[in-house]
Amino acid sequence: MLDATDRSRIEAAEMHIVGHKIFVRLKEIPMYLSKKTRDSIRNRYSHSVEVGLSTEYLLKSVSQRLTGEVDLNFFQVARIVGMVHDIGHTAFSHDGEVILDTLLQKASATFEQRIRFNANLNNFRRIEKYRLFEGLPEDVKRYALASLIKRKKELKQYPEYLYLETYLDEAIATEERYLAEKGIAVTNTTGKTILAQAMDLADENRYRVTDIIDVLNIYSKEKLIRIIMQMVRSDVRVKEIAKLVYLDRQQFSGVDEKHIEKMQIRELLVETLQQESHAKTVFQNVMNALSMAFNRNFVLTQEGRLVPVNEKIEKLRTDFKHIASEYIWGSKKVKNIKKPYNHYFTTVSKYFLFKTYDERLIDSMTYRHALEHLKTAGLDKASYRKEELMLLRNFLGGLTNHKIMQLYRAIQIETFEQKYDYKVDKKEKLIEEVSMKMFEKKMQKYQHRALARAQ
Repeated sequence: MLDATDRSRIEAAEMHIVGHKIFVRLKEIPMYLSKKTRDSIRNRYSHSVEVGLSTEYLLKSVSQRLTGEVDLNFFQVARIVGMVHDIGHTAFSHDGEVILDTLLQKASATFEQRIRFNANLNNFRRIEKYRLFEGLPEDVKRYALASLIKRKKELKQYPEYLYLETYLDEAIATEERYLAEKGIAVTNTTGKTILAQAMDLADENRYRVTDIIDVLNIYSKEKLIRIIMQMVRSDVRVKEIAKLVYLDRQQFSGVDEKHIEKMQIRELLVETLQQESHAKTVFQNVMNALSMAFNRNFVLTQEGRLVPVNEKIEKLRTDFKHIASEYIWGSKKVKNIKKPYNHYFTTVSKYFLFKTYDERLIDSMTYRHALEHLKTAGLDKASYRKEELMLLRNFLGGLTNHKIMQLYRAIQIETFEQKYDYKVDKKEKLIEEVSMKMFEKKMQKYQHRALARAQ
């Protein structure tokens, strides 16, 4: 379906995205927060690249299971769609998304339709604003946009993107025609393109393994071993995984190669964590191999749905989800680690959404000019407030963890100066350079000085 010129344009668009500032900013949004490191070697950027590659692998595997020469990545945009699937994330990822959405709904409670923040839908705004897909052929661009729609009904939250429903219908019809030409009858009843499903599953599969890898930055190896023994119920064996992906047996010192074949994955993971050296590295390697096995465990049904083939492998994937649910997402320990960071995001969002904010704190000239223009647009009070909230939503939705913490410090200094009528020295350094712990110590000193002067 693509000629050499189209393929060249798609490759150029992919390289454009990888180096674009709006994609690179994802490096400043860690995937999780460790109490020890306060950061992560894995961030939204690395995750997005992983999902891009995994989406391509998953589609290739499903294609190989179909009869004839079928390539479900027929527009060759699987990597692109996988890479930009999180480009709409704000600071602190899903936690920031929930906080911003909740506060926006509260701020717009009197409107006929409340203003929302949805990171998936914010993808489209960022792609559009920064012209990330402009180099793509028009039919490829429409298909790629349609394949970023995870839940069609959510488009109503951003009415300006309702036109994408037409793109989605076109994309599903295109896939069905292509498969029909290959002698495969499919009537898609999922409401999503096959590519969108592949991207969603690839995203899930990375989470399934990386969440557990990240456990080692929060809990001890001994604790993780107990968790695996308790929570992994699947009896899938190494030999079943080895049919789908390559496992380097030489990594497992002290384990007989023949015995490895018969081991259950649960046993292999425990054995890996008990190694005397390089345990974490080998454990991560095994988990990454399992992610690829998950990607290669799907087939396309006549209803256009991607479903698992090997139920034992799918059970293992589900077991990993349950571990993350109990020990990562729902863990009191992790919630306590996140608590101060959620406080920073909440404080900054409330400042801009509910208070008389200092426009100088908005370092984007685009938004500052738009807000200034809004003041002279002659709108009634309700219309002005609606437009203002949407601009502030877009501004806050584009921030990184580091930027939120800078804004938090700036707001704290502004509040302090107003409360105590006391000017803080070297504000720029306090805002931009010091750690949050050092900032709090410095502000305590300023408070003591202000109180002493008042006496």
